[in-house]
Amino acid sequence: MYRGHARSAGIATGLLLVLSLLVPYGGTRTAAASATTSTLRCGSDDLSVIWRGTTGGLAGTFGELFWVRNEGGSSCVISGYPTISFRENGKRLSMQIENVAGHRYNDQMGVASGRRIPVVRLSPDGGVASFWIFGNDVMSKCIHASQIVVSLRSLTGRAVIPVPPHVYSAWIYCGGGASVNPIVAGVSGSDPPRPLRTEIMQ
Repeated sequence: MYRGHARSAGIATGLLLVLSLLVPYGGTRTAAASATTSTLRCGSDDLSVIWRGTTGGLAGTFGELFWVRNEGGSSCVISGYPTISFRENGKRLSMQIENVAGHRYNDQMGVASGRRIPVVRLSPDGGVASFWIFGNDVMSKCIHASQIVVSLRSLTGRAVIPVPPHVYSAWIYCGGGASVNPIVAGVSGSDPPRPLRTEIMQ
């Protein structure tokens, strides 16, 4: 079962800004999308990981969508679950991460039941894959992280994703745990793919 983000007192206002910060693939990047710091490498090519939106809150849960972009000039193959950690002022925060293949309800994220976790070939010069992180916003003992750090199996380096400016005050997760979906092809974090308008808050 998915768990979702907690948010600050200004969450309602912040979430209303999410859609305006999202742009179609190939459009102009926003500050929230381009502020990642990445040394993540696939061979000689660089990959970046950027925050692209949220499901909003429902019954205490939040989902955050992330894109993995190939900034290099040759194809790159990635697969499996990203490794996630949360940090504040450089210190790693305690958080139990659970790998979850896919959502079991109608709003499918991750890999649908009966499908294998895919091997994704990222095309050069901007090819995109994606994944979701889910957490809880109603349980006690919340963390307030300034960064999410992402690494990928078989690749060197890591991507550091700051809190999206003007949207959240922190990455806030409660209850001591979060769940991560596998990397899939395309922009929706879902396999089979879905339109972004069905995945993120409108």
